[in-house]
Amino acid sequence: MLKIITQHIGKSTRKRKAVLAVLFVVMFGLGGVLGFYIRSQTVNPRATIPGPLSRLLSFFVTKGEGVEEDLLYHDTNLTSYIINGSAKTKVSVVGKVTEVVKDPDGDYHVIISDSFGLPLVTEGIPEIPMELPKLGDTVRLWGLTRFDIPHNWWEIHPIIGWEKQ
Repeated sequence: MLKIITQHIGKSTRKRKAVLAVLFVVMFGLGGVLGFYIRSQTVNPRATIPGPLSRLLSFFVTKGEGVEEDLLYHDTNLTSYIINGSAKTKVSVVGKVTEVVKDPDGDYHVIISDSFGLPLVTEGIPEIPMELPKLGDTVRLWGLTRFDIPHNWWEIHPIIGWEKQ
């Protein structure tokens, strides 16, 4: 492609440098836009993402201060999570299993409800094998928060683990 462009603009080095500079800026600009789009689709939209200054300043801070925070699954009220989501990436909720459905792709949906009957879809994946809870069980399950844009609801996907209460 570069050869075609240089043939088209001729042998002038000034033009060639200008065209290459413009191509460089356009390619990196598109890469940045694509990166932001991918990040917006994969990162918890309520999570706090540090800005450039915080990242720079955190370079000078002793590492390991946030290890405990990274390991915790935060106990979260199920009703509050269903309605408002969570700023935390890892949560733990307690609810009653109202439906267990295995998908053809190997995933399984465990739908739990709060005391008002509001449902929360949680999804297990084949890469984290575990026994499924039974219908009617009250369980504590923990996993990663995610906002499912096509369905417009919060869910826990994947389920990392669960226990009967």
